[in-house]
Amino acid sequence: MSLSISSWRQKIFFPGGAHVLAIVAAIILFCDASFAADYVVCAEGYGAPSLERCVEIALLNRPSLAETRSGIESQKARVAQEASSLRTQGNLSQSYGFSRNENVGQGGRFSTEFSLNQTISDWGKTNLSIKGARQELEARALDESDRIQAIVADVSDAYYALGRSGRNLGIVSERVGNYENRLQWAKDFYKAGAKAKIEVTKAETDLAKAKLDFVVARGALQRAVSGLAHSMGVPDWLPDDIAGFESSLDRQSPTGESDDISRDEAVAAALSNRSDIMAQDVRTEAVRTNLALTAKGLSPTLTGGAGYSFSGVDDPFESREWRLSVGLSVPVIDGGLTRERVKQAEADLATAEASGEAMRQDVILAVHTAHSSLTEAAESVAAAREVERQAKETLDLAQGRYKAGVGESLEISDAVDGYAQARIQVVTALYNLKSAEISLKRVMGVITK
Repeated sequence: MSLSISSWRQKIFFPGGAHVLAIVAAIILFCDASFAADYVVCAEGYGAPSLERCVEIALLNRPSLAETRSGIESQKARVAQEASSLRTQGNLSQSYGFSRNENVGQGGRFSTEFSLNQTISDWGKTNLSIKGARQELEARALDESDRIQAIVADVSDAYYALGRSGRNLGIVSERVGNYENRLQWAKDFYKAGAKAKIEVTKAETDLAKAKLDFVVARGALQRAVSGLAHSMGVPDWLPDDIAGFESSLDRQSPTGESDDISRDEAVAAALSNRSDIMAQDVRTEAVRTNLALTAKGLSPTLTGGAGYSFSGVDDPFESREWRLSVGLSVPVIDGGLTRERVKQAEADLATAEASGEAMRQDVILAVHTAHSSLTEAAESVAAAREVERQAKETLDLAQGRYKAGVGESLEISDAVDGYAQARIQVVTALYNLKSAEISLKRVMGVITK
């Protein structure tokens, strides 16, 4: 981006070398030395992190992603807990008892026992519990993938919003310069007696309004910087002086071009790639697994055990015993509990299947909407550029007429405003196109880091 920064703007925002100190302080506050090295520094001494670096920072700092990853670790522990039921369980116990009998007397007795227990078969109940836990773990891993895509889209939107605000600030700054030129012409004509005093007054009024617009645009740029910082999970990054900051965003500014993909291709890609759809499908399978587990509520359990114990009064080893056992537990009556639990599990499965279908329909609608927005945005770019071309011709003609002394104040004011608005419309169209492209990739599930 090539910006025309007026001397007025430099006087207000670039006193001496203060701008250099401000950006250095911002870098120190924002990041460590390795991040500072990744800055793309522009000719004016300002820098901005690349989009790729912004995404990297977000993936390290966004609390929502840390929450998702903690949930994955928790679910891994649950899988291990379920699997532990199939492993041999051991127990060591030791006791001491003291008794007193009038006929026998009194004394203490030591007792020690070590036992091993192993589930031989529970007719698949534990295996189903493990399967369900693993399915939930898979779903949470897919949740992480979907969260990453959401963060990438969020950071990308904030990054390009900053670029749009920066380019708008540059346009408004150039508009100030145009009005400064117009004011000087008006003063020269007035001194020469070619124009009335009202021409100077009108030019001063237009310049004051343009300066006010510049203040508003600068505020928008500051808010965009805060938005990008928040999207990266580092909200404390708030540099005081960010004028000119937008220049280094040019490297990834929109070009007005987008990938040509049909709506049907976009829908097919979304249904194949969306992590949230896959996670919902896995969770539906987990509910189906839970139904199978619930149906085994009256299944028997076969266990085996072994133990060794020793005890005694004076000698703790005077009595020793080995033990081997096999046990079969068969639930006979549970008051209809299993039957009702199965009904509940069946209803849960129907709900999960309906949720999955609703999600697919929502995704198809989102793809259709995003694809239409992308098509509209692409067409708007060409139209906005044509308006800009015509507005530039009008401005050139108006400036030429005014410099020649034949133009009117209203004519050049309208031309300056019209050209500025046309340029802002082009910027808006370009960034709307980029935003629409990001949205489509997001709903397709193909946005990448």
